[in-house]
Amino acid sequence: MAGVQVCLIRHGIAGERGPAYPDDNLRPLTSEGVVKMERAAIGLRELFVPDVILTSPLTRSRQTAEIVADACGVRDILRCDPLANGDDAQLLREVVASGHARIACTGHEPLLSYTLSYCLTGDQGAVSSRFRKGAAALVRFDGDVAAGRGSLEWLLQPAALRAITADVSADGD
Repeated sequence: MAGVQVCLIRHGIAGERGPAYPDDNLRPLTSEGVVKMERAAIGLRELFVPDVILTSPLTRSRQTAEIVADACGVRDILRCDPLANGDDAQLLREVVASGHARIACTGHEPLLSYTLSYCLTGDQGAVSSRFRKGAAALVRFDGDVAAGRGSLEWLLQPAALRAITADVSADGD
């Protein structure tokens, strides 16, 4: 598949680990996390609208995928276990199997940083990056969707995505 874009998105601000959430898989976004992610998703929409969203099965990632889907008008959100377990080779196979050219992937740190490095270099540890909660990076594959074949288009922290939202709002006045 040629001309594929993959947008890696870290989940929004979630509840703290601890007694309130004995099962880390079930930690949800906080109300602040929802609001900030909604604003970031509107900014993201100005840069990238996915055809489909692949998401880690963890609650906070699924909630983030739903927010992005709502902002971008995406209907299909698909569970993708490699976004929770770090199997980047399988993740790229699932990207190809989706049959879409514009795929968003919602997941977790440090796994998304490893995924970005894997896409760009073929080595999960070769490139150092940091995804704050709600950050996104766009990787373009002009040829095969394979390890080391991607090119980084941009990596934006959540404040930058929310600033796009502010610019969009200002333009509409």
